[in-house]
Amino acid sequence: MGKSGYTLEKWQFAANMDRFLYKLCACFPSSRTIKIELDFSMAPKSLRYLVLALLAAAATSAVASAATPLPMQSEGPGHHILGLDISRYQHAGSKPINFATMAAAGVNFLWINGGNTLSDADTLAAIYYRSDRQVAQAAGIYTGFYYYAHLPNTSKQSVIIANAHNQANKVVNRINLDGGLNELDMPIALDLETTCTKKVVFGICAHSLSPQESTLWVTEWDKVIRQATGRTPVIYSFRSLLHGTLGKATSLRDNPLWIATAGVNPAILGSQPSLLKTGCSTNIWTNPECQTQWSFWQYSSGGNGREYGIAQGQVDLDIFSGTPEDFANFQATGLQVPLMTVTTTIMLPQETPSSEPTTPQAITP
Repeated sequence: MGKSGYTLEKWQFAANMDRFLYKLCACFPSSRTIKIELDFSMAPKSLRYLVLALLAAAATSAVASAATPLPMQSEGPGHHILGLDISRYQHAGSKPINFATMAAAGVNFLWINGGNTLSDADTLAAIYYRSDRQVAQAAGIYTGFYYYAHLPNTSKQSVIIANAHNQANKVVNRINLDGGLNELDMPIALDLETTCTKKVVFGICAHSLSPQESTLWVTEWDKVIRQATGRTPVIYSFRSLLHGTLGKATSLRDNPLWIATAGVNPAILGSQPSLLKTGCSTNIWTNPECQTQWSFWQYSSGGNGREYGIAQGQVDLDIFSGTPEDFANFQATGLQVPLMTVTTTIMLPQETPSSEPTTPQAITP
């Protein structure tokens, strides 16, 4: 053991790649703390990145496997299970988040933006997702990957399908690179906030996908994620898009709904998200009594970040609709939460999404 309490390993990149990777993977999980110095003088540049990625994935997996989830609490309004959702915007000035403070504030689950259709935003999302997921899980918080989607600027059905598959495969491959899903991961969520695919001056939308085209994209994205993870993806959106775009998509009826509705206090007995002042906003997640079958409710975007370990700014606040037993079932399967009879947005610049092909892979458990 070294002076700092870790074992120092000096590795030279061997000509025998198999032996090198075997030694790398054998270190995790481990009861000892290891500091590794890698000598890449003999390695091709492309393989250097591969090894570093594998090392990061192995370390992430080791930390997550040792984490213990916090007991489920009812710290949210209306005695619901409390959660947050975060993105790179909660890292103002590149400051880290104190997840121990977040856990102490009663947060049991955390949605993390792990990907975006747009390349620059996607790169930043990938960086923060990897570190935030690891440290949040180490604090005992359940985490979920949410993907902020932009739909393709086309009306050609074959291109819409290919684009949906490509974007879903990007999610699958990224999670695999980070070690796959573990016992503290929730099902993957799709964040769909607009069907506009082309904007002109003053933010005016010049082209949007039709409800049928949008539903096709979401359904195809859902198929890939569902097949790779064995869990039903969550769909995040708000009333107007659900009512006018996805509201008739019966193929999505069993997807858990994460709905954004501010200005309604979940602590008030009988409060519901996504209600009209008059009439009923009917969609596939609404029952005959005009109750929305929501699993998650983003009820505020004005949470005080400092209360939850975020250095500055505000944070989105969420609640889960069911019991701790319901959460355990959802976390394992992605199934909807049973509807209770009485229950207590971000805009990014648009650009034409890439349709570069990716290779689908099943997510490792």
